[in-house]
Amino acid sequence: MVHTQQADPNAAGTMNTRRPLVVAIVAYRPDVSVLKEVVNAAAAQADGVVIIANDGAPWSCSLPQNVTLSKQDKNLGLGAAYNLAAEWARARHATHLLLLDQDSVPLHGMVSALLEAFNQPGRVAAAGPLWRDSRSGEDGFFVRRERFGTHKYKPAAGEVVAVDFLISSGSLISLEALAEVGPFDETLFIEHVDTDWTLRARAEGYQLFGVADARLNHAFGEATLTAPPLGRHRRLFLYPPERNYYLLRNSIVLWRRPYVPWRWVFRDFWRTTALMLFYALCIPPRLTRIRSMFRGVCDGLNMD
Repeated sequence: MVHTQQADPNAAGTMNTRRPLVVAIVAYRPDVSVLKEVVNAAAAQADGVVIIANDGAPWSCSLPQNVTLSKQDKNLGLGAAYNLAAEWARARHATHLLLLDQDSVPLHGMVSALLEAFNQPGRVAAAGPLWRDSRSGEDGFFVRRERFGTHKYKPAAGEVVAVDFLISSGSLISLEALAEVGPFDETLFIEHVDTDWTLRARAEGYQLFGVADARLNHAFGEATLTAPPLGRHRRLFLYPPERNYYLLRNSIVLWRRPYVPWRWVFRDFWRTTALMLFYALCIPPRLTRIRSMFRGVCDGLNMD
């Protein structure tokens, strides 16, 4: 690990130093112009920022004073990058860690709005923003439990909503909760890393909150497509075949874990099956995708 610019843990920021908060941005072959926008927006709202450069590439860019660049020799995956970021945050005596993707821009006031959610009753593990997909312009939603599964909930302004799941990008995590729930599962590598951790947190009695007034511009997938899989028109986020492998493999792994609610398994089984069929039949390179999915099924059944 090489630090090309070292952050001062007491560097000036907009957050109260009695409640230090740091941001981790995981980067893999980033668009440096977009990354700069993410870094500047994050640095303005936190006491410190670390960029986990997860690709071993020799890229660099100018960084604000309270930003550290941590270069890895290879792609360690999201779980390992998040765990490295948590170690970095604890070394700086932080109490909260904000996770961001390289193309997720936190809008003004997002972090302070998320911090307010930790004043809710009970033990709060994490709070997440309401996202907007920067490619499609589609507004986001929160995921809440219902009788036979989960449903998408679009909150009104000002709402702080108890949720069952948060995507990792934009999530503000209590490091105390992270220590109790346990680290992110590095074996999952990329897909469902956030799902697994939030489900474990819920199983430990922690709460998760979605904050309507905390806003995040986030890019899903490499492109979007409006298509009618199984008779329903919906917007799909397109990913390369490798992501099909990890999504299918990791879904199968999670379906078998004891802390995962059967409602989530039921809904994810049908959602993943429909999505994989659509990818295999409609999205080239189809043969490569089918091979990736087959490997995902085999490896998922053989993983603990």
